Amino acid sequence: MARLRLLTLIAVVFAAIIFMAKNQQSTTTAGEGLLVDKDWLTTNAHPITPAKDIRPADQTFLTYPEWFLVFSPAEQADYFTSHTSTSFPYMTHVSQLWEGYRVVYDQVKDNYKFNTGYHVMIMVIGVSTTVEYFIKSVYETVIGRITDKSTGSVITAEDRFNANYMRRYVNFIEDTPWYEYSFSTDLKRLWKLPLFSGSSLFRKLERRYYLTTELLVKGGYGWLIKQATKSAYDAALLNTAVVVDHFPRDAARNNGFGKVRLLPDSLVLIDLPRYADFSVFAGKLAELGADFKEVAGNRSAIMLTVLSSEPMKSGADYNVLFNQPIVTQPGVQRVAIAVKVSSLATVLRELHRRRIRVEHIYDY
Repeated sequence: MARLRLLTLIAVVFAAIIFMAKNQQSTTTAGEGLLVDKDWLTTNAHPITPAKDIRPADQTFLTYPEWFLVFSPAEQADYFTSHTSTSFPYMTHVSQLWEGYRVVYDQVKDNYKFNTGYHVMIMVIGVSTTVEYFIKSVYETVIGRITDKSTGSVITAEDRFNANYMRRYVNFIEDTPWYEYSFSTDLKRLWKLPLFSGSSLFRKLERRYYLTTELLVKGGYGWLIKQATKSAYDAALLNTAVVVDHFPRDAARNNGFGKVRLLPDSLVLIDLPRYADFSVFAGKLAELGADFKEVAGNRSAIMLTVLSSEPMKSGADYNVLFNQPIVTQPGVQRVAIAVKVSSLATVLRELHRRRIRVEHIYDY
């Protein structure tokens, strides 16, 4: 245990040095310290939800860094369809990762017991991503720009492969841990591409080296993380149990909803898919008129991020935490907001009316 603390401390210091050296602050907070109504930050003493489906209330905030590492490759996948990775702003994403973590930690640190397991996980994925993005940023600046004669546009089959690989990876990690991804399969796909067809042979060779290195390193590192995760954490549930005031009649026609159980006082317990699909099905329930009473056994604050082209300020039912620009999409920003579970459906309906896209609901 002492060695783990020491390694974690060294990793944090290392990440902080890199971060400060390349810091490009791109997160605007709504204030300092606690930004969520303190009355919303409670633990449900008498949940209706079955014990096996209950998750800690603070994890709605602490899952943000984990999900940022889905948003980041998703942004890369979109960008790489018309640009090379050489021009991608990797270090801005590092800033957004750690700045977002600082804000969400401020919301939980004095209100919930310290969640050791989750913070260790954040440090592991955060530090490894910081190192990866720093190396990529330096490499692309020094080497990538020499071979990229297209001023950032996609020119080789290898560059196009990078876009397709990143999209497959994003689709996979939206509902499955990243370390389960088959990097070896993509490595085989890469080397099946004809090497001597097309122009820019120098760029093709350099990109093969770059992508081969990435796929080999991630495959090996992923295997190590998989072994460590299995020994340190229980298998994650693939559902999120919600309690709603009623089950809308039209919802019964949708096969995506899981088991539905009637509870006392006309309440209904529903199993929704976890991870990315939770946002989809929670939005459907809200649009059909259902109101949430519990999510994963919690009635306290729940966090969501939206993508908006207009400024957002805290309202009666939600508190704005921070804004982050989507740096590859000028004019679009990620806005993190917190709402009480009892107001979640109301806020979702308002966002739908305002045509503001919900990026993710952090279902603990």
